[in-house]
Amino acid sequence: MKFYVTGTRRGLGKYLYERLNTVESLEECDIFINCKHDGFEQVHMLYEAASLGKKVINISSNSGDGIKKQPHIYAIEKAALDKANEQLFYEGRDVTSLRLGWIDTERVAEITDNKMTCRSVLDNIEWILLHPHRVKEMTITPHLDPPMTTAERPRVQSSDNRDDRAIDESMGRSAVVREIGELRYDEQNRTAYKMYEHTEMYARQSKILTQLGNYDVNTMLEEMTIVCQENDPGFELSDRQGSMGSLSTTRSCYQLMLQSTDGKDFHTGLEEVAKIPKDKLETDFTVLNIPPDWETARFIRDTGITRARLMVMPPKCCYTFHFDPTPRIHIALKTNDWAFLVDERMRLFHVPADGQVYYFDATAAHSAMNSSLEERIHIMGRAPIK
Repeated sequence: MKFYVTGTRRGLGKYLYERLNTVESLEECDIFINCKHDGFEQVHMLYEAASLGKKVINISSNSGDGIKKQPHIYAIEKAALDKANEQLFYEGRDVTSLRLGWIDTERVAEITDNKMTCRSVLDNIEWILLHPHRVKEMTITPHLDPPMTTAERPRVQSSDNRDDRAIDESMGRSAVVREIGELRYDEQNRTAYKMYEHTEMYARQSKILTQLGNYDVNTMLEEMTIVCQENDPGFELSDRQGSMGSLSTTRSCYQLMLQSTDGKDFHTGLEEVAKIPKDKLETDFTVLNIPPDWETARFIRDTGITRARLMVMPPKCCYTFHFDPTPRIHIALKTNDWAFLVDERMRLFHVPADGQVYYFDATAAHSAMNSSLEERIHIMGRAPIK
C-alpha cells in the first residue's frame, strides 16, 4: 500500500510521513491521508481524491461539533470537511473522517489540557484500514483523567511484597519512558489494563464452578512444594523475583502427576494425551498419589477429575495451539494478571488464584500463555463427562 500524506513539514503529518510507505503525489497513492489544514483546502482535496477512486482518511477535529462558543473559522472548516465526507460516504466512496481532540505536537505545545500521541492516531488509522467494512467517522479525544499514576493502576498480583513502582522499575519503566515519553507510556498502560479487564468478555469456553465452593490455595501450594521436593531431587525453592519460596524450575514446563493407576507413579501420563501409554485412558488415572487428608485431595475428590496434574508454567512461556479429547478443570495456586488461557480466536481468559474451580472446554483449539516474570501454577485434570 502506498500513502500520500499532506502537511508533512511538522506535527502529525510529519510523523505519519516518516512511518508510512509514502509517495509524492495523489495520483500515485492507494490511500490518501488528508492531514494538512489550510482553510477549506482539505474539502477540495477530499473531492479530488474521491474522484480518483482513492481511499481517504481525513484528519478532522471534534471542534466541528460546535464545542466552540465563539466565532471560530477553524471549527467551521472542519465541520465542512466532515459534511463532505458524509456526502461522499453515502455515495459509496471509501472515505473516513477521523475527528480528533488535542494531539501532542509543537503546534499546541502551550495547551495544558490532556493530549494524545501521534502514535495513538497512527494506531487508529491502522484500525480503520484493517476493518472489514467501511468506517464513516470516528471521534477520539484524550482521556479526561490525568496520566495514570502507579497508585491509580490496578494492582498486579505479585508473589512478593514489592510495591508497584519497584515492579515497574524491574521491568525497565524508566528506560521505556525515556524512549517513548510519559504520554505514550500512559496510553500503553491504559490499553494493557483495559485488555485485562475485558478478557472475560468473550470467554464462552470457560466458567466458574461456583457450586464447589472455595479451596485454600495457600495450603495447596504448600502441599505441592512437599510433593516436588520428595519426587525431584533437583527441585529447589526459588528466591527469584523475590518470590518467597514459590515453585520454580529451569525446565520449559514442570509437571507432576497427582493421580496414577497405582498411587505411586508421579510421571506416567504427563504432557499431552498422545504420550499416555496405549493401554491406558485418562479415566484410568484415579488413584491419589498424595495423602487423602490434604486440601488438594479434597479438591480432586470434589471435582471428580482424573489424571490430575500439577502444572508449573515458567515466566515468558507459551504452549502450542492444540485441542484435547475432553474438557478440563483448573484451579490456580499462583498466578498473575498476565497469565491466560487462549481460545482458537485468540480470546483470553484469566484464571485467578481465588480458590474457585474453573471449567475450560479444551476440546476446541486453545493454548496457554504466561507473559509475566513469575511462574504460573495450576492443578488441572480431565473433567468428568456427565
